[in-house]
Amino acid sequence: MNETAILEAIRNTWLGETIRDISWTFAALEFLHFFGLCLLFGAMLVVDLRLVGALKVGTVKSTLRFTHLAIAGFVINVITGAGFFASNPENYWQNPLFKIKMVLVVLAGLNVIWFELKERQRVEALLEQEPCHLQTRVVAGLSLLLWTAIIVLGRFLPTLGAG
Repeated sequence: MNETAILEAIRNTWLGETIRDISWTFAALEFLHFFGLCLLFGAMLVVDLRLVGALKVGTVKSTLRFTHLAIAGFVINVITGAGFFASNPENYWQNPLFKIKMVLVVLAGLNVIWFELKERQRVEALLEQEPCHLQTRVVAGLSLLLWTAIIVLGRFLPTLGAG
């Protein structure tokens, strides 16, 4: 199966057809995608800014409670993003910004996995006002950069060919 056939198969799924055929579904996906983005980025902003030391409110450990909101936002965005893609996969796939965005999403996901496996225990062991280890601050800073870049690229997709 070649690339064109795969994209056509995705386009012809029930999801792709539903989003194209029912006029309000794309707008509903956009609303949900933005809502998920607010949850994801809002939560990550609080967590990452606290981990890098730029936000001094609350304890580092208490800010980790926001990660559940970030996960919920991420799941919403994966589902709605799949809907966008299924509605017109050829348009998204031909856009280099879409491919870059997807690479950055994978990198951001790997960064989260690294944090959960290597940094979370270290953060949870900190004393109340103790600063985070340099490696933790780097992981948090990278998270901020990646998610910001993902948002910016996502914003430009509709204006530069996809969406």
